Amino acid sequence: MDMIDLSLLETEIQLNRNSLKADRLDMSFGEIINIYNDKLLVVDPEYQRTFRWSPYQQTKFIESVLLGIPIPPIFVAEDSNGVWEIVDGLQRTSTILSFFGLLSSMPDKNNLVLLEGDLIKGLKGITLNTLPLKFQIAIKRAVCRIEIVKWDSKEDIRYELFNRLNTGSSPLSEQEVRNCIFRGYKVDLNSILKKIAKNEAFIELMSQSKQKVEIMYLEELALRYFAFKYFSNDLNNKPIPVYLTEFMRTVSKGDLIGFELEREFDKCLEFVELLNRKFGKSVFRPNGNFALHLYDSIVYAYSNSKLADNHDEDFIVSKIQRLLEDQEYNYITTNTYSAARLVLRFKRALDIFNE
Repeated sequence: MDMIDLSLLETEIQLNRNSLKADRLDMSFGEIINIYNDKLLVVDPEYQRTFRWSPYQQTKFIESVLLGIPIPPIFVAEDSNGVWEIVDGLQRTSTILSFFGLLSSMPDKNNLVLLEGDLIKGLKGITLNTLPLKFQIAIKRAVCRIEIVKWDSKEDIRYELFNRLNTGSSPLSEQEVRNCIFRGYKVDLNSILKKIAKNEAFIELMSQSKQKVEIMYLEELALRYFAFKYFSNDLNNKPIPVYLTEFMRTVSKGDLIGFELEREFDKCLEFVELLNRKFGKSVFRPNGNFALHLYDSIVYAYSNSKLADNHDEDFIVSKIQRLLEDQEYNYITTNTYSAARLVLRFKRALDIFNE
């Protein structure tokens, strides 16, 4: 049995504890509203997700506040100017702002009309204007804990924090977490992913559900395009989400030589428009459902073969069609574990595109 190096364990724990700068305080919702009105609190749907609690969920939260039920902490990240950005607690904070008609980022969701509560049946139809003043004051005086993470904390620790907060009933997707982390870096890859996700040709080609769009799945597909275009066979059995995060970190820090944002953006849209013209959304749906493995494989093989510089669209189409029909490629789909399967698919797809 190997000896455990307890001194190394202690050093690692202490190093990572010291790299996280955090603070906490108790604050009333009235104070939070004032900070928001002073533009010192960012409640931005693009930061992590849209405000999507249903009227029932919002009513239940307002009911809890009125009953004095303890409120879970709200986590914020503080930037160098002292401005707070909500990391966890967007739905709760937005519900309060919505009820008081102050949610500037989504004004159509202001002036919440409450439903019948689980315990307070009389909440049905109540708005800010019909709620007695003493209960409005009770909401504003309700106190919750604010956990503050300093924005200059070690980046890896911040990522772990955001990831570990992702345990609620409506957790952040992997891409929503990346969107939180990689803001304000040397290379703004986030902005390019968002531009691609809003491109009409890309939206049409991917044709994802509203629920997928809300959790930034289109942005993740755009990230996969770049990550697998520059794939260098270094998965090393790590989970694909980890590989995508590490790739985004590398690009955002400016450490990927030759990666120029605008040129990469233009090349991506050229690829998207080609597929739209020749196939449409069916290219990734040979059996009706979106086949992520086909998307990844075509991106990789197209970008790493001679086809990327080939302007003969019919020839490119013939290669894609050949891949779709290839028995060896399709056999890989149901065999071998995830990381190895990805590498095998990429190899077979590249062989076909280079034939």
